[in-house]
Amino acid sequence: MMAMLLAGVAMPAYAQERKPPQGDNSGVPDIVVTAERRETNQQTTPIAITALNAEALRANGVAVINDLAATVPNLTSTTGPQGSSDANFFIRGVGQFDFIVTNDPGVGVYVDGIYIGRTVGAMLDSGDIGRVEVLRGPQGTLFGRNTLGGAISVTSKAPDPSAFHVEGNATYGSRNRFEVDGAVNVPLGDDNALRLYGFYRAQDGFAKRAYDDVRFGATDRHGLRAALRLNPLSNVKVDIAADYSLDKSNPAPSVLRAIAPAPFFPAAAANDIQDPNNFYNVYGSNSPTANNRVWGVSGTIAVDLGGATLKSITAYRELKGFSTSDPDGTRFRLYDQLVDTNQSQFSQELQISGSLARDRLNYLLGGYFFRERAVQQLRLCFAPISNSTNVPNGPCNTWTQGNNQLTQSYAIFGQARYKFTNHLSLTLGGRYTWDTKDIISNQFFDFRPDAVGPGAVFGFGLPVALLGQRIVVPIVTNLPASRSFDQFTPKVGVEYQAGRTLLFASYTKGFRSGGFNGRLIAPQATVPSYNPDTNDAYELGFKTDLLDRHLRVNGTGFYQKYKGIQQTIADPAVQFRVANAGNAELYGFELEVTAAPTSRLNLNAALGYTHSKFVDVPLSVGPINGNKLPFSPEWTLALGADYKVDLGSYGKLTPHVDYRYQSRTYYTAFNLPLEQQAPYGLLGARITFADHSDHFTLAVYAQNLTDEKYYTFGQNALATQGVAYEYLGRPREFGVTAGFKF
Repeated sequence: MMAMLLAGVAMPAYAQERKPPQGDNSGVPDIVVTAERRETNQQTTPIAITALNAEALRANGVAVINDLAATVPNLTSTTGPQGSSDANFFIRGVGQFDFIVTNDPGVGVYVDGIYIGRTVGAMLDSGDIGRVEVLRGPQGTLFGRNTLGGAISVTSKAPDPSAFHVEGNATYGSRNRFEVDGAVNVPLGDDNALRLYGFYRAQDGFAKRAYDDVRFGATDRHGLRAALRLNPLSNVKVDIAADYSLDKSNPAPSVLRAIAPAPFFPAAAANDIQDPNNFYNVYGSNSPTANNRVWGVSGTIAVDLGGATLKSITAYRELKGFSTSDPDGTRFRLYDQLVDTNQSQFSQELQISGSLARDRLNYLLGGYFFRERAVQQLRLCFAPISNSTNVPNGPCNTWTQGNNQLTQSYAIFGQARYKFTNHLSLTLGGRYTWDTKDIISNQFFDFRPDAVGPGAVFGFGLPVALLGQRIVVPIVTNLPASRSFDQFTPKVGVEYQAGRTLLFASYTKGFRSGGFNGRLIAPQATVPSYNPDTNDAYELGFKTDLLDRHLRVNGTGFYQKYKGIQQTIADPAVQFRVANAGNAELYGFELEVTAAPTSRLNLNAALGYTHSKFVDVPLSVGPINGNKLPFSPEWTLALGADYKVDLGSYGKLTPHVDYRYQSRTYYTAFNLPLEQQAPYGLLGARITFADHSDHFTLAVYAQNLTDEKYYTFGQNALATQGVAYEYLGRPREFGVTAGFKF
């Protein structure tokens, strides 16, 4: 629920843990998850899921949620084309990288069961997270909002009525990284409690502008959270939470990779192409900034009815976001962007869950309502205004895109599992979704024609015949549009449990409603729209504990038919638009291995493989048939190891090392050069000292230890905008963290 940054490479780790029986602490602990909206053992939950708890996040130097990809097979993430603090996730090739409010995410992010409607400002700070679960594949029969490709489910640390305690951490590291966070838990008697948490994070930028040494890529954010747990009656539990965060970070900068001549491009812009020998030198005409203010309140009421539990989840959230970016990466204002986003959302979910037939039947039934108002104005500066070709940072012509969209969604959903025997069970689920979207669009050009000579033609094919005067060209004015979408999505599964081994097979359908193209470059009778996309997912998996629970091996194979793919594409006629870009056949597997050969040594490995390919692509979309899907590397690999050294009465020392690898990744559907990242790996390390009572910790860490140079996003827009650019990944970092808890 707060702005975040998950940094570093982490290994698959534990959510809430249960130790092996009979005092044996040398085996792999059980992991308690809530993937099915109730507490279950991960090893008996027939879902492809990776879970991490607070200790795992901290051990791997994780600060925000966006880098969960460092730990989870077949999960990738990007901050998107804004290079801002957005959280865009892709699971098995399904996702969305466009920040515009007319597009919906392909992977749902939930905090304490509450859906986060926008990717902007959705990077959550990890300091007060109790558990993160990544669920691969559609999950719509259990969650309030649609989950086309999967779900990132975040559970905050809850107030504890049993005891007063306080905890805190402080970090200092490379580039003046300074972070503090802390929490206090106060019992209020009669099973009531209050928890307060706050954080502040700051760090200087990692890139430097070549001509004036201004830093790019700095961090500056803070936030607060309060949670109150009340038990007014013996069978009633009430959780009330409020959070606030402000992110004023200077996001990752972009660099120019190539340039094609255009009428309004100064010749000197070609001098700003990235020098590979000075990877972190940038030339941007503005230092990208963000100012994302997010707050929300929620209330959850659970009533124990004996054989069933009735639950209500009510939430309201607001986002006020502003960001600037300089995609072209030159000192000239060729394509600078300013984006204002104001979003509010209200959601109400009702659930009833329980068991029947002597616990052979477990069920959950739910109803959901979601209302979102999203207003966004994007101003694209696309041509510098100056008779001199050598003057940077001057005024510019603009293309303004304004969209005001109202989304309302209703759904009923449910899932039940019946145990025919102690070994064999059947799962059936279903969801019906009704979505309505209404939009009003205002868009115009603001030309300053003294940028070029008389009779010239600007980049969008509009003639300029007058010099020295401003020309405002309306495209659309208060243009309305409305569309409705509805869909039934089922789930069928069968499970077989034999001892410590679970076998499962399932079919699940995911759905994402259609939407509107919020970028218009020519007058229209109505706002152009696109249709829903769907994801038919087939899974076959196993989970097993071997060698007296010293070895855990979980694996899932999948086949997905992804139809009507909503894809942002470059189009010379309109720059960028969302289209239903055909279909895709996705198949692959995830394999996760955890070994605890001794009570001191823990080893982890997570391997993911995804085959992705566009098929049946309409000619109007462009030549992408046979291409790989964006942000869908064929291979992902995460390795981790830690070893506990007993120092007797002094405490213990735990060295930790982790490694994350991903194969070639394409950023767009066109798979062009200069918009892809070659295979690379990131190495991290951490050494943690804890006193014998675990009250104090001191850790030294390193991230990207080999100083790998890589990109996180890019677009080859030479044909449409005359530039190709990419965003820089973070370099090597070192630091120290001290913590306490009482």
